[in-house]
Amino acid sequence: MTRPAARPYAIIFSTATLDGRIASSTQYSMLSCSYDLARLRLLRGAAEAVMVGASTVLVDNPSLRRRLNPSSSKYYRVVVDGKLRLHEELRLISEPDPPVILFTAVHDNEKVERLEARGVHVHVVGENGIVDLVKAMEILAVEYGIERLLIEGGGILNYSMLRAGLVDEIRVTYTPYIFAAGRSVVEDPGATGFTTTSQSPRLRLLCLEKCPCGNCVHVAYRVESTCCPPATSPYAEPCLSEKIAALVKEAIRGST
Repeated sequence: MTRPAARPYAIIFSTATLDGRIASSTQYSMLSCSYDLARLRLLRGAAEAVMVGASTVLVDNPSLRRRLNPSSSKYYRVVVDGKLRLHEELRLISEPDPPVILFTAVHDNEKVERLEARGVHVHVVGENGIVDLVKAMEILAVEYGIERLLIEGGGILNYSMLRAGLVDEIRVTYTPYIFAAGRSVVEDPGATGFTTTSQSPRLRLLCLEKCPCGNCVHVAYRVESTCCPPATSPYAEPCLSEKIAALVKEAIRGST
């Protein structure tokens, strides 16, 4: 594995069906209960940046702005867009804050200038439409001072980050649904993946808990086969159900 000079502590967070799908064959992906959304936003609050792939942005058009109990005013939205497909009408681009960092592998000066005119920080790292994730993580740590990163997918980005040894934790909420087709939590576009258990990332269970909704299960694993140490120690408790139950209860009380 190539080693960056420095990198953030990175957590993958996904919500999936029982068969490990984060979206159906029709791209339907509304799986989270209110408690799971609170878990996601609490993790965003503990992080200094959130990272997604271009397909997630193009399909879901998220803002990635909502956080709970932010531990820092520093917060970036990061997109890995190897083919530079993002456009100015997307919420990430049209809503100026928090700032957006975009990593691409396409040298299109005209489009880069248009995005930068909208306040996007564009870095061209990689070639042939494939972003150099090691370099991207180094840029986040060294140029932006980001030490705590939350990765929200999709499955191809999750796979690429794991393959490069750049992920420290995987956290997945499993919901009581089955899609049987569609996008997976971790997905190799080349359909090869990790072919044996010895090739798989080495994982150690940190937490297994029932969601306060009573019908979902959340698991958290530490990845013990990373490329190199991160810039900081773990930034969120492994088990969060008690905390998110209290947060949702308080939100309900405040709305009445």
